[in-house]
Amino acid sequence: MVPETAGVVAERREVQCVLRDGTRLRTTLLLPPGSGPWPALLTRHPYDVGSDEQDGRVDLDRFVAAGYLVALQDVRGRYGSEGTFDPSAQEVEDGADAVAWLAGLAECTGSVGMWGASYASETQFSALLGGSPALRSIVPAVTPVASGLRGFRFRGGVPEVGSMLAWSHYAIAPDRIAQIAAPDERAAEQARWGEVDRRFRSGELFRAGALHDDLDADETVAWMRDRLREPLDSPAHSVGKVTDIAAVDIPVFLVGGWFDVFLGSTLEMYRGLRESRAGTPEPHLLVGPWSHNNMTGRIGDLSFPGADTAADLGGHGDLTEQHLRWFDATLRGAATLDGVAPVRVYLMGADRWLALPEFPPAAATEVALHLTADGALRSAPGEDGAVPFVSDPANPVPTRGGATLLFPPFDPGPIDQAELETRADVVSWRTPPLTDELAVVGEVRAALWLATTGTDADIVVRLCDEHPDGRSILVADGIQRASARGVDEGTGAGTVAAVEPGRTEEYTVALWATAHAFQPGHRIRVDVTSSSSPRWEVGPNAFRGAGDPVVPAPAEHTIRVGDAFPSRLVLSVLPAQP
Repeated sequence: MVPETAGVVAERREVQCVLRDGTRLRTTLLLPPGSGPWPALLTRHPYDVGSDEQDGRVDLDRFVAAGYLVALQDVRGRYGSEGTFDPSAQEVEDGADAVAWLAGLAECTGSVGMWGASYASETQFSALLGGSPALRSIVPAVTPVASGLRGFRFRGGVPEVGSMLAWSHYAIAPDRIAQIAAPDERAAEQARWGEVDRRFRSGELFRAGALHDDLDADETVAWMRDRLREPLDSPAHSVGKVTDIAAVDIPVFLVGGWFDVFLGSTLEMYRGLRESRAGTPEPHLLVGPWSHNNMTGRIGDLSFPGADTAADLGGHGDLTEQHLRWFDATLRGAATLDGVAPVRVYLMGADRWLALPEFPPAAATEVALHLTADGALRSAPGEDGAVPFVSDPANPVPTRGGATLLFPPFDPGPIDQAELETRADVVSWRTPPLTDELAVVGEVRAALWLATTGTDADIVVRLCDEHPDGRSILVADGIQRASARGVDEGTGAGTVAAVEPGRTEEYTVALWATAHAFQPGHRIRVDVTSSSSPRWEVGPNAFRGAGDPVVPAPAEHTIRVGDAFPSRLVLSVLPAQP
């Protein structure tokens, strides 16, 4: 039930939360009418919590009207809070202190829930791991906490240069520069920021080898650049991440998007929680046709009916109502989750919501579509053959849509790839037009047999829905660096080694997962290339050892197909509906 907000006016207080070391954090309290006490809902992030009162993903007035004490907090070193911002590392102790402080207020019952997206999802897990007995329930959205190697800093062993440098440059650096007290120091840092900005706009920052340039960047971008230079097994990539899933011992409701850069992490957290916990309620999962910052249902080249989070989502209520239903059940013991499926995902293509007991659904079966020498996708391997293309680091394939978090004009989402598919360095395979609907719900991966003339190779795979009018709409994509094929994405452990030129080996490229129904008359299409810039670092086609300089150079990649080398796309397919 949606709480009535008419006539309910929150009392607003600006207060200071004092941490164990004396640092004061700006906190805004929104109190329901009356004397309380109430259970509290807290969000903490570095993006100026003042904006949440009007522009957040949920309706705070309805939180208050439902009888919750709402707390909005700038993290250490950001906007109205004291201290120096140390991303992620500071949030374990600070988060635990903030929860304890809020729970101890006279207006609070001592029971706290947390909500928020992205960094504000990470602060939820950090507070829990810091020791917060008052924290009883969380709703993390688009969360990066499963691993730094699942689309946060790296994916498939390749640095996520576009999203990470954009985040540090645009979202974090301006406020950090504004806090520099000395005018000369502030001006110098602003000048360094300006040079980085120029290189953003010109594309220089994303050319092959640029990550290792000796650029005099501003402090924030330099910090992120140094993290991206760290080896995959560096402890730096585990800061702020959940390395022991069993430590998450409270109810968790995860929210994700099919086109979010952290989809892989969100789904991995759900999988881990479901396997490790037998508690009540079990973890819940909501995934829509959304990106990191767009939950309107209108994204990329498509609109998805019934997917605007401000409206009803398939009969389950809007996003605010789903938060309230969760918190009422987990903080107040209400029966509001009775009859609610623990998993709700939007089935793109069919434009409807699925209510499931788990994800991936147990009814889904793996279907392999084999790449053939004549450009077809078939259920069985064809004759042995080879499909070569040249990877030129000086002319990378541009990013068009996908699960990205970039900057204009590189929008996320389901965007037409037809123009890119005309390039000689993009090779494609497709099925005949389908005669029946085919619903892919679950994991997607490609297993490709590839040889290269270089000592390393990046392999980009895109799953597309080719429409009868010729549009090739991106559904899911992924990347794998050949030298990192043996690295565990959870821990970074494993061997990173050069590729032997000319040797054919099998490489698996994870496209994470999707829920997409290919319609009759449409074709399933898979594109393979070697780059997507500025999203991922442009590979040099040469193995870079520890500190070794490399010279980017063209290389010929050859995909082998057939019985001897069964390159294939593997889909999770639901049985046809009667």
